[in-house]
Amino acid sequence: MGLLKFAMRGNYKKYYEQLKELSKKNHKSPFLMFIDTGLCVLVCKSGLQDYLNYKFYEKSWKERRTYATIGYQHEFYKIAAHWDYAPFFSNKVNFHKNFKKYVKRSCVSYDEGLDAVTEFIKNHDSIVRKPINGLGGASVEKIDTKDIQDVKEFYEKLKEENCFLEELVIQNKEWSKLNPKSLNTVRVVTYCLNGKSKVLFAVARIGSGKSIVDNFHQGGVGVKVNIEKGCLEGNTIDKANNENPNTLLTNVKVDGFKIPYWKEIIQMTEEAAKVNDNVNIVGWDVGITDDGPLLIEGNRGPGMDIIQVLYKRGVKPELEEIKKEILESKGE
Repeated sequence: MGLLKFAMRGNYKKYYEQLKELSKKNHKSPFLMFIDTGLCVLVCKSGLQDYLNYKFYEKSWKERRTYATIGYQHEFYKIAAHWDYAPFFSNKVNFHKNFKKYVKRSCVSYDEGLDAVTEFIKNHDSIVRKPINGLGGASVEKIDTKDIQDVKEFYEKLKEENCFLEELVIQNKEWSKLNPKSLNTVRVVTYCLNGKSKVLFAVARIGSGKSIVDNFHQGGVGVKVNIEKGCLEGNTIDKANNENPNTLLTNVKVDGFKIPYWKEIIQMTEEAAKVNDNVNIVGWDVGITDDGPLLIEGNRGPGMDIIQVLYKRGVKPELEEIKKEILESKGE
């Protein structure tokens, strides 16, 4: 993506209004922050949201250069997560097939036919309807099958909107204390090269209670994970950078909260990373049940925004080391 083309996509009027709101808190000129944003675009290949997410208005140029901005990530993932392998992960029906060992639940797609969809609905009290291709938890819906009045009509809509159905994940009781009304997940980022894998970063995502999903974009919050200790660390942070020591819905203190089955989560994601190591960096969304962890989905070339916001630092140095290793393995 060319820098000029990328810059032209911004909603500058809305962004300037955000800067004016921000100026009430940090007492900086919105005009000067706007000019500073432009410099960050040129120097750091950042986007408008990067400037706000990472609080570049508070950071030195030395600090800013340590962040994996949206422009940097675009170039990095050409090397570490080639687009040719996107359908292996982003097509959720393919994902179920490719990672069956770790998904641990059934699903059915509209292209399997009306009879298969009817049988699936018949065998489950509650199901989840998802787009076959989709990001950010959009259009994910929990459905009680008793509420489906006309199965054929339901099937035709499934087909029209390119969606599939999957078995509902019943969340671990201890993990549900963070928010029982959403499926709270752990985002585990792995790096795999030549059959050797390791966990790079991990954060937890807790839903707002307004939706089954936990995504930042759907009103959820994130918390950093201490990988060595297997617990949550620090405060919750939402998309607007608001911090809270407790969960909003259940008022549970997050710092030090133990993650159930943490060793199993590490083992599962490191194994899953080896299934297709043509994609070197994957962000795994892990659900936790009373029987252990399972994969919700895998994100080829995951966005680093939630990681950097929650870690409160840039991860570009780590990614630069990884890029160097990948290129050397290819003899470049």
